[in-house]
Amino acid sequence: MRDATEALADWAARVRRNREQAERCRRAGPEGGDFYAPVASWFRADPRREGDAVLDALRALVRADETVLDVGAGGGRYALPLALHARETIAVEPSEGMRAVLREGMAAHGVANVRVVAERWPCADPPAADVALIAHVGYDVEAIGPFLDAMEAAASRLCVAVLFSRPPPSRADPFWEAIHGEPREPLPALPEFLALQRARGRRCETRSVEPARPSGTAWRTRCASCASSSASRRTAPRTRACASCCRATPASARTGASSSRGTRARSASSRGNRGASARRGRTSARA
Repeated sequence: MRDATEALADWAARVRRNREQAERCRRAGPEGGDFYAPVASWFRADPRREGDAVLDALRALVRADETVLDVGAGGGRYALPLALHARETIAVEPSEGMRAVLREGMAAHGVANVRVVAERWPCADPPAADVALIAHVGYDVEAIGPFLDAMEAAASRLCVAVLFSRPPPSRADPFWEAIHGEPREPLPALPEFLALQRARGRRCETRSVEPARPSGTAWRTRCASCASSSASRRTAPRTRACASCCRATPASARTGASSSRGTRARSASSRGNRGASARRGRTSARA
């Protein structure tokens, strides 16, 4: 098994290669500014929607009297519905465009118990919560170790991560080589996240869910949830972290989640509509 230093270095190297390639191949585009502002409206979602299996799984993990910290909350896709379910949601979001969509959603749907924090994670003075969540955040975070450490420190009970088994930009990878003359450098995603957590001594559990099927198309997701406890409860209290998620694939494709193997891993996998789960060895915190 790789040690944590090697796993963190590998993650950082993948993110760095992806970024450097993008910078080298970029022909035009704004420097700096709010990257998400032009597409922020794409991240609107009805907080009272039904049939979202990932959201249902998140609701099942959060108790009604708890506070949820949503790191990289975006337009509130999960922050708003979880606020309807929990005592409070703290939405940490650095993008002004995303925060505007989030606040519009709060007003439109009458959701008042969301505290918006206009900062990048890790914050200088991070808020505390019962549950910490990242949803499709982290793929391009080079310094992933301090990022996850801050989540663990902020959450008193549970950490949750929702991740695609392949990073979102990978859908454009087939076109990259045709345009730029070289294969796209891939970002890390769910499989690398689980390997990283195991190397960091975190005990993980994987889950599969099947989300809603938009426009008659069947979609399957891969989810992983990380059950974790800290070796030192003072620095990272026992958490049950969920690294879940969601690669959309055609119904005809072979699907199902499986754990990464290791001497301490106990795994089960399945195909089709049934999910799969795996619990990793003993050790410490988060997701």
